[in-house]
Amino acid sequence: MTTVASVDVVEMVDRPEDRSTLAEFQTPSFDPVKYFNLRQNPFLDNVNPEFFFRTEAHEDAYLKMKKCIEDRISLGLITARSGTGKTLLTQILLQELKQDHYKPALVLAYPRISRTALLLELANEMEIPDLPEKITLHRLINRVQEFIYSLHRDGKKPVFIIDEAHFLSGDTLHLLRTLSNIETAREKLVTILLFGEESFLDKLNKPRYMAILSRMFIRAHLRPLLPGEVEQYVKFRCLMAGGSPDLFEDDAYPLIHKATDGVPREINRLCHNALLAAVNDSLFRINAQVIDKTIRTAC
Repeated sequence: MTTVASVDVVEMVDRPEDRSTLAEFQTPSFDPVKYFNLRQNPFLDNVNPEFFFRTEAHEDAYLKMKKCIEDRISLGLITARSGTGKTLLTQILLQELKQDHYKPALVLAYPRISRTALLLELANEMEIPDLPEKITLHRLINRVQEFIYSLHRDGKKPVFIIDEAHFLSGDTLHLLRTLSNIETAREKLVTILLFGEESFLDKLNKPRYMAILSRMFIRAHLRPLLPGEVEQYVKFRCLMAGGSPDLFEDDAYPLIHKATDGVPREINRLCHNALLAAVNDSLFRINAQVIDKTIRTAC
C-alpha cells in the first residue's frame, strides 16, 4: 500500500515567498479619463459653461437674448428641441450679467407650477426680505413689484430667466405678461427671457396667447448641429477636456451625426459610451467601427 505524504495546505497557500504581488491581480483601469490621459470626461451629461460650443445658431440666440436685456425689452423667447443646449445658454447668460447692474433670477419651471409658486421662486431668487410663510397671490405680486421699483432706484435691473417654459400654464403666462408691464414713463423695468421646447411656440400661436407673443420682440431658435458642426463639436469638447482633437477618426463623424440627428445631448451620450467601448477593447482612437458597435449595443 502506497503511503501519500501529508501536505500542510495552510503552509502551501500562505507562504510569503510564493505569494503573487497585489499588482498582478489588479484589474486595469476602465476610466476613460485615465486611459486617454484627460483632465475630465468630455461628454458628461451636465451643464458646464466651459464646454459651450458656439454654433451659428447658438451664437445668434445668445446675442439676441443679450440684446434683449441691454435694450430693456420686456420679453424674449428661445425655443429649441430638447437636448440642444437651452439650459447651458441660460448659464452663459447668467455669467454675463454683472451683479452691480443686474439682479438675475433663474427659475426652472415644472409641470403644473402655479402662479404663486412661480412668484415665490422669483422672490427667493431676488432675495426679497421678510416674506411671510403664508401670503396671498395679490400681496405677493405687490411685494415683487415694490422690490422691482426699489431695484430701479438703486440702478439695478431684474432679469427673469424661465427655463422649461413649456410647462407654464395659461394663467402663469399671463402673470408674466403682467410683470413685464412694470415700467416707468420712459422704460420697462424687467426683462423676462423664456426658454422652452419647440412645442411651446405652437402653444403661444393660439389666439388666447397672442397678447403675450406680440410682446416678444426678440425670438430665436436653437437648431440641432449640422454634420460639419458635429465634428467641430466633438473635437472642441475633447480639447477642452485636455485631450487630442484626433481622438475620434474622420469616419466616425457621419455615423455620429446620423445616429444623434445633431442633438448635443445625444452626441454626448453616444460619444461617452464610445469612449468606454474603446477602453474595453484597448483602443486609443474611436473609429466608425467603434461607433457602430456602440450604437448596436445601445439598441
